[in-house]
Amino acid sequence: MLFLNMVFLIFLTVSSMLYTFKNRSELACMDGMIFAMVLGAMSSLTLGLNIQVYLVNDLGLATILAILIGIVVGFITGKSVSLTASIEGVMAGIMGGMMSPMLGAMLVHPMTLIWFLDFAYVLVLVLLVYLAKEAKQAFLEEQQEAERDQSASR
Repeated sequence: MLFLNMVFLIFLTVSSMLYTFKNRSELACMDGMIFAMVLGAMSSLTLGLNIQVYLVNDLGLATILAILIGIVVGFITGKSVSLTASIEGVMAGIMGGMMSPMLGAMLVHPMTLIWFLDFAYVLVLVLLVYLAKEAKQAFLEEQQEAERDQSASR
């Protein structure tokens, strides 16, 4: 069950990174920072907790793996938008990667929290989709306004 959950989380993370890459031209720098921060933090939190449960006796390795996951996801997601977003994603990934294995090591029955964090991850991804739609609408409005200004000046 834990393996399937990790596959699900990897699928969510990769598909979200691809969604961000696809919509990068319509995202402002702040939107890109939010995407990178959310994906870096949530991927390292959820996957780090799963890794800690899987590697029960090795808190150090679980922490290193969770931090590396967060760094990679945050950097790649942010890099498609801007360097600032990339830095923000890396730092959020580091923070999430440090917290989740420690939390997993303290829990007696971690599956409840694992499922709760999975639900929270999906909920946050839904909010990111709404943010991307809002950013796209703002981008289109700015583009139309610029076209009107150009045609008026001629």
